[in-house]
Amino acid sequence: MMLIVACHVCQSYGYKIAFVLNVGVQVFFVISGFLYGKLDIPQSPFEFYKKRFVKVYLPYILWVLLIVVLYSVFGLYRVTFKQIVFYVLNLQSFATPIEGLNHLWFLTVLMFCYLTTPWVKKIMTKYELCFFVLFIVFCIVEFLFLKKLYSLFAWIVLYYVGLVFGLHYSKRFSNIILVVCAVVLIIFGMEFKIDMLTSEGSTEYSTWLHCVLGLFLFSVLFRCLSSSSILNDKIEFVSHFDKLSYYVYLIHNPLIMGPLSLMFITKYCSLNVIIMLVSVYLLAYVFHLIHTKFV
Repeated sequence: MMLIVACHVCQSYGYKIAFVLNVGVQVFFVISGFLYGKLDIPQSPFEFYKKRFVKVYLPYILWVLLIVVLYSVFGLYRVTFKQIVFYVLNLQSFATPIEGLNHLWFLTVLMFCYLTTPWVKKIMTKYELCFFVLFIVFCIVEFLFLKKLYSLFAWIVLYYVGLVFGLHYSKRFSNIILVVCAVVLIIFGMEFKIDMLTSEGSTEYSTWLHCVLGLFLFSVLFRCLSSSSILNDKIEFVSHFDKLSYYVYLIHNPLIMGPLSLMFITKYCSLNVIIMLVSVYLLAYVFHLIHTKFV
């Protein structure tokens, strides 16, 4: 979450490092897949869907509608009916984004991953070899032919890799992922240097290189954390922000980019960032209280 917020702050000021920091998105997809890979999903997929709907969709649609109302009342941005329909249906990845809500493309992909999770886990359990063969074929086809035109597929691939990680985690598996990712990063780093990571999808390779970097970082962090006692200790600070992280994700971007941006409210960049962070935290906390109290 800190990587994603930092990415958008840097993007608002035009720093290229933003497109390295956005690897937080890829890391999240792997983490999410990993956790659901380890989770025992109810026999009825609809119970799983219901919980995801309440946890993910309701805060999302409440925030979107609030932003649309603010834009309309104060005449900040003209939102079309078509945009509203796409956002309500959580299909914003395929529509012209609403200014300030561009980041919510992520939820279209994430909800697709959640919808397929119960069925993919069943297929993995019963027909593991067939699934892996089809999975590899789809990845090759996407990389060779579809490329960045359908880069949303790359995020789904990362989620499924996380699922496999969660279902069959072992140190050996983790070592293989670390070595393979490191080799790919070194080869591409020698060939293309850092330009591949600081460009916003300028080539068909940059999307997949970010995926490899995200998987590598996840593997390194997980190995470091699993070998220490930190995962077994309750850290109040981490626990508190863990509860707020989704609300921070929903809320932060309109206050960084778009008509409601706070990034240029004063002439001091550091002060603007502090004002933005405090505002995001307070709004996230309020949303968390409302969501947990009434849902």
